[in-house]
Amino acid sequence: MIIMLFAIMYVGFAQSEKPAKVFVKTNNIYVAFTNGKEKQLTFNGSDRNPILLMSENNVIYIRGQKVNSGNNPYTKNQVMKVNIGNLLESVVTDQKPYQDGRDGTYEILDIIGLTLSLDNKHVYFITEKYATGNQIVKVNLTTGVWKELFPAETFELITKGQYRGLFLIGQSQVGYKGRDIYFKVCDEKGKTLKDFDSENSLMKFRSEMK
Repeated sequence: MIIMLFAIMYVGFAQSEKPAKVFVKTNNIYVAFTNGKEKQLTFNGSDRNPILLMSENNVIYIRGQKVNSGNNPYTKNQVMKVNIGNLLESVVTDQKPYQDGRDGTYEILDIIGLTLSLDNKHVYFITEKYATGNQIVKVNLTTGVWKELFPAETFELITKGQYRGLFLIGQSQVGYKGRDIYFKVCDEKGKTLKDFDSENSLMKFRSEMK
């Protein structure tokens, strides 16, 4: 009887401290629990874009590190993971598996639109690849292995409806508006499944995504 009562109390306590959301304060990552308490998770002072990974009790985030390189200082980025319980941090990835054509470096200079995959096993983001453009990549959260997808300047992972699991992307190309950013829906191989011929059709599609 005492053991059963203890078990019930323990479960109730665990549920009351379930992570509700993550946020950034003073460039560090925090978690807010369902009972109203908050907990600081990182202390480096250069972290951003946290994503709660409930399945592993972890938070994925970006850490920027300033590099003083003569007259050309820059910031290199890492995708990091921190455990909510024990605050153990680990690096998911801190270098590209290729030398980009923009700055000739393996450092990750841009991480744009960090997004968790629907299966919670990967992250997507845009980073530098070409001298005149960027690309979407997919990185495994366990192994850190990269998969290069296709060129894009913007993207959103579609999470509902008939296009669930696909991407709404913006690509720089020559079209009916001349050289501009054109929007389309495509899969991980870059195959176009839907084009938008006007701003109105794009806005309508965006409203249906929500």
